[in-house]
Amino acid sequence: MPSQNRKRFSTSRSRTAKQMTSLSRHNDIASLLTLGPLRTGSHRMANGKPPHPRDAASDDEALLDALALLPAEAARDPKRDRIAGQRLNLTRLRYFVAVAEDLHFGRAAQRLGISQPPLSLHIKAREEQIGVELFTRVNRKVFLTAPGRILHQQAARLLDHVQRVDHIMQGVGAGEYGELFVGCVPSAMYDILPKIMRHYRSLYPKVHLVLKEGHTMDITEEVVEGRLDIGLVWRNVSDPSLGIQPIVRQQFSALVPADHRLAGKAELSLRELAEEPLILPPRRVSPYHYDHIISAFGKQGLSPRIEYEVPTILSQIGFVASSFGVAISPSVARRFATDGVCVIPIAEEMPPVILSIVWNKERDSRAGEQFREAVIGLFSSES
Repeated sequence: MPSQNRKRFSTSRSRTAKQMTSLSRHNDIASLLTLGPLRTGSHRMANGKPPHPRDAASDDEALLDALALLPAEAARDPKRDRIAGQRLNLTRLRYFVAVAEDLHFGRAAQRLGISQPPLSLHIKAREEQIGVELFTRVNRKVFLTAPGRILHQQAARLLDHVQRVDHIMQGVGAGEYGELFVGCVPSAMYDILPKIMRHYRSLYPKVHLVLKEGHTMDITEEVVEGRLDIGLVWRNVSDPSLGIQPIVRQQFSALVPADHRLAGKAELSLRELAEEPLILPPRRVSPYHYDHIISAFGKQGLSPRIEYEVPTILSQIGFVASSFGVAISPSVARRFATDGVCVIPIAEEMPPVILSIVWNKERDSRAGEQFREAVIGLFSSES
């Protein structure tokens, strides 16, 4: 190769290497601060359309993941040691964004509430940290450099997301956002719980209720262990760690097949029911109901004929409709009774069954407190 061509090639290669180094440095800055497709309400996508509403939650998640990974990324890539060897200093980023927006150190310092010399020192430290100039100063005017424009774009988005995360966390702490895990007994799932949900959602529409159906003992156990925030159970709680608030009182009623000889009566005595095969919930599932019913018979000197044990009111109704026996259940059963079942009041006075809210006093939250207040207010206004 002629020496002149070799020199030209060498010069070109050197120039290319410098360009690549500069480009790599700029890309390092962009890579450090680009946290995926970070979009907010104040930013639009490249096609000019607003971001999809579901992007906000995934953006916040991506932001938190990216902030957590920055130091690890720097440790894996020695080229980024100078840029990402320490966590992003949000204060310095705010200072930089203020100057980038005002293009005037004096006005930016005044807006930030600091004097100009410390602001200039912060910007200088940022430039030295990443190894490029962010601003040029020409005839006492300030302009953003190419890497400065990249940093401004990404830093503004980052700070916007940090502010949004702060707002969300404050909302979660105030009970305005987040999730509330609620367990409910089956007999309250079809009437009482939907009424509660409508009322609560009208007050706190941004709190998502995660629901679980279960029996009193299971729901209570999960509240104690912290897997549920709130339980709606038939009152049978003795754990000292739990708070309890009664909300609904109901009387027991008898369920008999529509073609049964007792079906036409206005009320039924416990003595009449004691002569029939009785369908009850198992004690291990509903000790509150079971003990109430057995105690009521015992006070009358009676011993019921327990024929079947089935766990829910709906299953009891099904068994009664099929003429397997009679049942004693809270009066809510009237709402679910089919044409083949008659719901009849019991003649003797029995203690009411009580549906209560339970919560773990040691794990209480503002959202849980607001839920209880909403429910208590709802049913107190109806009483």
